[in-house]
Amino acid sequence: MRQNLGDANLDYQENGSFELFSLEDDLFQTCSDKLSYVNQLLQPIFKEDVFSVTNNSFGFKNIKEQYVFNQFEGQINTGKMMATLLQLVHTLGVKIVNNVEVKDCVSFENGAEITLKDGFRFRTAKVLITTNGFASQFLEEDVKPARAQVLITKPIQNLHIKGTFHFDEGYYYFRNIDNRILFGGGRNLDFKAEETTIMETSALIQEKLEALLQSTILPNTTFEIDHRWTGIMGVGKQKKAIVKEVSPNVYCGVRLGGMGVAIGSLVGKELAELVL
Repeated sequence: MRQNLGDANLDYQENGSFELFSLEDDLFQTCSDKLSYVNQLLQPIFKEDVFSVTNNSFGFKNIKEQYVFNQFEGQINTGKMMATLLQLVHTLGVKIVNNVEVKDCVSFENGAEITLKDGFRFRTAKVLITTNGFASQFLEEDVKPARAQVLITKPIQNLHIKGTFHFDEGYYYFRNIDNRILFGGGRNLDFKAEETTIMETSALIQEKLEALLQSTILPNTTFEIDHRWTGIMGVGKQKKAIVKEVSPNVYCGVRLGGMGVAIGSLVGKELAELVL
């Protein structure tokens, strides 16, 4: 993605990431005991240690005073990323049609037939299903929807938090975006309810996100919530994308496991190469 779109167009920043740990368990000790082992595994790729232990310097509360720090993790502005990607594919002659629901897809030896919700049908030589968590309506593969709920604060003066942050085994994620905090997660509060493609927020998770903002992330800062939204991930029994031909002339690139921004471009490249 960085090669295709350019770091400036992504607003790419390499501020590192921080894993925060609860006061209520021994997970920090378990992880810190494994750091040298994990760093050794990653040494051939990064040529130096990826992970280290660092102290709480952001004023967070109700967590352990030490973090696990990843010096290489980056962050991007996904809105700029999508705008640049759309501009690029338009210049290449790709037509994008939005808000069209596909009802059915039937493959043939020499092509496939697509049926839209309004009954309109058309034939095409190849079909690539890349709707990730929404793809379960077409596929029998191990992929199911997982709703992710997010909120973002209004601008905060003198915000000193910089980087990407995870806690509760990665089920919560937050980062700075300009002078705001973007915060999402909480799917583990009710896994079954979040196995949905309904694009709505829930009071249970949104209230928990706000409570954690107040008690842990911004304990001494007045803030207001600006926007709330959801996105649908595609998950399965393992963290490995499914890139395959599912039937003659029908292919899929799905189950990105919540890592779509990071691995989506590579999955697309692999899928294109498979089709060609």
